[in-house]
Amino acid sequence: MPLMILALAACAGIAIADALPRWPAWSWLAAAAGVAVLMKRKPSRPALAALGAAVFAFAHHAGDRDPLREQLAAGVRQGGAVPAVLTGVIADAPEPDASGRNFSFPINVERLEAGILREAVSGSQLYVHVRGFAPGLRYGDRISLTGLLRRPGPPRNPGEFDLPSFLRRQGYSAEFEATGSSDRLTVLQHDAGWPVMAAALGAREWIGEAVTADITDDPDLAATVRAMVLGTREKTPAEVEDAFIASGTMHVFAVSGLHVAMFCAILWGVLRMLRLPHGWILAIALPLVFFYVFVTGLRPSAWRAAVMAAAVMSAPLFNRESSLFNGLGGAALLLLGWDTQQLFQPGFTLSFGVLLALAIFHPVFRRWLRPLREADPFLPRQLYSRRLSFWLKIRGFLADSLSVSMASMLGSALLMIHYFSIITPIGIIANLFLVGLSLAILAVACASLAATALGLPLVSFCFNNCNWLLALTSVKTAQFFAAVPGGHFHCDVSRLWRGDPCEITVLDLDSGGATVHVDTPGGRHWLIDTGGKRHFLRTVRPHLSRTPVNRLDGLLLSHRDAYHTGAVADVQRVFRPLREPSLTAGRELLLEAGVRVRCLFPPQGWKAGAADDRCAVFLLECRRTRILFMNDAGFVIEKALLESGADLRADILVKGRHGNDYSGLPEFINAVRPQTVIFTNSDFPAGESAGEAWKHMLEGKSISFFDQSRSGAVIIRIDPGATSVRGFCEGAEREVRRM
Repeated sequence: MPLMILALAACAGIAIADALPRWPAWSWLAAAAGVAVLMKRKPSRPALAALGAAVFAFAHHAGDRDPLREQLAAGVRQGGAVPAVLTGVIADAPEPDASGRNFSFPINVERLEAGILREAVSGSQLYVHVRGFAPGLRYGDRISLTGLLRRPGPPRNPGEFDLPSFLRRQGYSAEFEATGSSDRLTVLQHDAGWPVMAAALGAREWIGEAVTADITDDPDLAATVRAMVLGTREKTPAEVEDAFIASGTMHVFAVSGLHVAMFCAILWGVLRMLRLPHGWILAIALPLVFFYVFVTGLRPSAWRAAVMAAAVMSAPLFNRESSLFNGLGGAALLLLGWDTQQLFQPGFTLSFGVLLALAIFHPVFRRWLRPLREADPFLPRQLYSRRLSFWLKIRGFLADSLSVSMASMLGSALLMIHYFSIITPIGIIANLFLVGLSLAILAVACASLAATALGLPLVSFCFNNCNWLLALTSVKTAQFFAAVPGGHFHCDVSRLWRGDPCEITVLDLDSGGATVHVDTPGGRHWLIDTGGKRHFLRTVRPHLSRTPVNRLDGLLLSHRDAYHTGAVADVQRVFRPLREPSLTAGRELLLEAGVRVRCLFPPQGWKAGAADDRCAVFLLECRRTRILFMNDAGFVIEKALLESGADLRADILVKGRHGNDYSGLPEFINAVRPQTVIFTNSDFPAGESAGEAWKHMLEGKSISFFDQSRSGAVIIRIDPGATSVRGFCEGAEREVRRM
C-alpha cells in the first residue's frame, strides 16, 4: 500500500506542474528540499508523499521543455509550416496507409535546417509523413529528407482530435511532411537504430507471416489475427473496428495489457505443467514476456502490464506477499519516472483505473456471486457427483468472469465517458465471450509458431486455419453484441446542467465541405449535409460522438456534391438517421415543437446545370430567432429568391461559396438584413475564397461576421431569453437581438 500512496502523490505533483507551466523549475526543487528538511526532524508518510509530489513535479517541468517546439512557437503561426531539410534515424516501423504509398513514422533528429532555428535541436523527435514515395523504408534507416516542418494548429471543431496535445504527450516536437512531387528522400545508411529493437521488429514480421500463412487469401481476417496477436497497425474495415468499440471489447482487438496478462497465463500454465521450481519459471517466463512486449511494438500499455506482472510474480522471491496495490503503485512510479507525460494518456489512466477497480471491487462482486459457485450447503463435498463437480466448476468460472467484468466496467465507466463520451454496458456480457476467444487465438498462434519452428508447416497451416475461424467468430460476436439495443451509448455528463438551449454548430470543413448539426432543446439531433468521406472520419463523426449523438433524428441534404454529401453512406451506417426528407420550396418540417425548418428553394420542377445552382435553401426558426442557410447558393439562386417575394429576413445568415459564380449580392444582404453572417472561406479551390471587398461591404452595413478560416466552427446557442454566436477558435461571443 505505501507504493500506491506514493504513486498517487506523484500523479498529483505531475498534474499540478502541468496546470501551472509558468512556475519556474527551482520552485519545485525548493519545495522538495523544504520537505526533505522537515522529514529529517519528523519522518512521516504524508511528508514522504509531499516529497514525492514535489520531485515528480520538478521532473515533469524539466522534461516538458522542448527547444524545437519553443522555437517553432516563436517563429511559426499555429497551423503554419516552413521549408526544412531533415537528417535523422527512423525510430519505429513505418506505417503505410491504405494505398501503400504513403507512410508515417517517428524520427530521431540528428540535423535539422530551417530558417527559424537559432538553437541546436538534435535529439528531438518528429512525426514524419511521406507521400508519394515508395523507397522501402524500415526501422533504423538514416535518411535525409526535404519537406515542410509543420507547427500543428489546435482543433477547429468541437470533438476534433487535438493534434498538438497528442504530439506533446507522445514526446514529438512537431510534424514533418514530404511529398514525392517536390521533395527529395535519400537513404544514407541502413541499420543505424538500436539492434535489439531491430531484432524485435524483424521477429514481429516473421511471426506475422507465420501465424497467417495459408489464410492470406482473406486479408481482412488475416489482418484481424495479426492485430489480436501482435498489435499490428494495419488498415482494418471500419465496420470491424466499430463493432469492437460498440461492444466494449476494443481491448481484445489490439494488443494491450490484457494480451500481456493472457500471454503470462499461457506461459505460467505451460511451465507449471513441467513442474519447474518457481525461480526457474520466473527465469524463463519474464524474458519471454518482455520479448513479447518488444515484438508487439513496445506499446506503453504492454510495458505497464509487463512491469506489473514482473512485480507481482517476483514478490515471493523476496519473501513478500504479492500485493496488487503495491505492484500497481510500483509500476506507476517506474513508468512515470521514465516519462511523466504518461499520466495524460488515456491508456495509462484506463489501465491503472481498471486494475485499481479490480483490486477494490472484485472481492465485493465475488462475495455477491458466491451462491452461483456453491452447491447446497447441507450437501457434504464427499457426496458431489462428477456431473455436479463439473457443473460447479463452470458456474465458478462464470461467477469469477462476471465479477471481473463488472469491476472493470465500474472502474472504466467514468474514464470512458471523460475520454470518449461512450459507455458500453453490453461489454459486461460481451467480454465473457470475446476475452475467451482472444485467449484462444493467442494460444493457437503460439502453437502455430511452435509448429513452424519445428519445421511442421502443415501442422502450422491447420492451426492458422483454426485461428481464421476463431477470428471470424470474434468479429461476428462483436457485431452481434454491438447491435444489441441499449448495449452502448454516447453520453456527456455536462448536459445535466447545460439547460435546454437549441444549439446549432456550423462545422468548419476544408475544400468547400459543409455540415451543420442542429441540437434541439428537447435533445433531438438533425444534420444538414454530411461533408465528404474524409471530413466524416476527421471531424463529423468525432463531433457527433462527443456531443453526444447515439442516433440522428433526421438528415437534410442541400444538394449532391462530394464535399457536402459524400459521407451519406457513413452517416447512415453509424448514426442511422430516422428521417431523410427531401424538401422543395414551400414545404415545412417540424424538428420538434417550436423548432421548424422551411424550405425556400428550389421550387418544384427547377432545373439548372451546375449542382450549386440546384441547392436547397433552408430557414430555421426557433424561439423567435431566424437562421437562413444558403449552403452553396450563388448569383442565380439569390436572384430567384429576390424575385420570388419570399420573406428572407433572418437574424443570422449562414452561407458557403458557389463553386464558380458570385454570391452574397449586396441587394440580397439588404433583403435578409442579418445581424451576423457566418461564411466559409477556404483557400482551395479558388472559388471558395471570400474576397476582402465583400467583407468590407459587411462591415459597412454594420453586420458582424464570422470568417470560418479564423473562427473555425461556429456555435449558435438559442436560449429562452437570449441568442448568442461564438467562434470555436476565437472564443469571442456575440449576442443577437431577436426580431
